[in-house]
Amino acid sequence: MATTVRRAPSGGLNVRSSAAGTKVATLNEGDLMYDIADVAKVTKSLNGTSYVWVKVHYYQSTTKPATQGEGWVTTTHATPVSTSVPSMSDTYFSNSYLNQYEMLVNARYIYEYLKNNGWKNNAIYATLGNMEAESTINPGVWNKLNTKSDVYGLTQWFRASEKILKWLADENRADNIRNQLDRILYEVTTGEQWEMDNHHSPITFAEFTTSNKTRSVLTEYFLKCYENPGDNENKLPERLANADKWTKLITCLL
Repeated sequence: MATTVRRAPSGGLNVRSSAAGTKVATLNEGDLMYDIADVAKVTKSLNGTSYVWVKVHYYQSTTKPATQGEGWVTTTHATPVSTSVPSMSDTYFSNSYLNQYEMLVNARYIYEYLKNNGWKNNAIYATLGNMEAESTINPGVWNKLNTKSDVYGLTQWFRASEKILKWLADENRADNIRNQLDRILYEVTTGEQWEMDNHHSPITFAEFTTSNKTRSVLTEYFLKCYENPGDNENKLPERLANADKWTKLITCLL
């Protein structure tokens, strides 16, 4: 049975030490959490109003990577996330940074799309962990929201006008999340963008997609061989934490 994933509503949400207990954290709109298994819900009043409380593991977006913790929230205010696979029309595309819930919608779409194209789970989660650090998993975002940077899209393609945007135009494709994923699939077949010698144990991009290596190892591969933003070792911990987060949240929804 799927574990319920929830999101903080507009205006945010307080997390408490126990049902109706002391506030221990404040989540921002869209911040994500999941119910902790085998902990029963509790009915208890707060400020004269009765609520049903559930214990959750939460991800607070005020830091990168997100701060994690456990606490209690009301089921009234912590909105359950649908387990249905989003369609492309449900995904988010804008020149802005996405909140955690918006990222989850895009991440779930990406997971299903890559899975249906033969990718193994750990390769997908490793890719998502890197995408979050690069673009907040937003296909419409430019680097630092600056369209003059020519760094753009899900993986923040460098010289985007010569790569992703030219490819889309040459293929007569719209700029959307599915077609950007198709560009990545194209890169898998051509080896373009993937610098296998950047890792001490080289593998091809195609081998990456079906590898049985651990999620943490594959996150490092995608960072070094595909993204290679510089200062890779210092950037790795955030991407590992991101990959772990998407593994847990998407698994809860499957």
